[in-house]
Amino acid sequence: MKNETAIAIADIFTEHGREMEARARRILGSDADAQDAVQEAMVSMLRSPHLFAGVERFGGWLFTLVKRRCVDIVRKDTRRKRREAEVGIDDLFEHDDPGELMERTEFANAVADAVRQLPENQREVFVQNALEMKTFKEISKATGAPMGTLMARKKKAVDTIRGRLNRQGYSL
Repeated sequence: MKNETAIAIADIFTEHGREMEARARRILGSDADAQDAVQEAMVSMLRSPHLFAGVERFGGWLFTLVKRRCVDIVRKDTRRKRREAEVGIDDLFEHDDPGELMERTEFANAVADAVRQLPENQREVFVQNALEMKTFKEISKATGAPMGTLMARKKKAVDTIRGRLNRQGYSL
């Protein structure tokens, strides 16, 4: 049954995927975010196939699902921007040495770039645990992923970030 469900979902994606990505792109303004929204919608379908049993118009139903994922992405981005604003630009200018400020800014940009380049599943765990200070238990409860998987993803994320920063000349 699971295999049949996966095949049915793959067929739905083949038929409606491009249209859903285009609609998500119009909402989010980003190809990567649009792809994430559609992929998350497909994962939701795989996790809960009973939700689409009996649905006759998959296009409209799927668009609603994708639209909800778009809203989730926008909310996450809004919360991230709010947290960044709380740090405040004035905090950056507490240092007397402009060179030190420039080094810190370059390092912060390098770290942010390294985090952005992580695969979504690693980035999500890293951000929630390291930046939002959520426990692995909280993340596991929210995502349904086992804690061991989450810990492995975070370790891989940290190793990847460290490697990228080392290649750019930063030693950690």
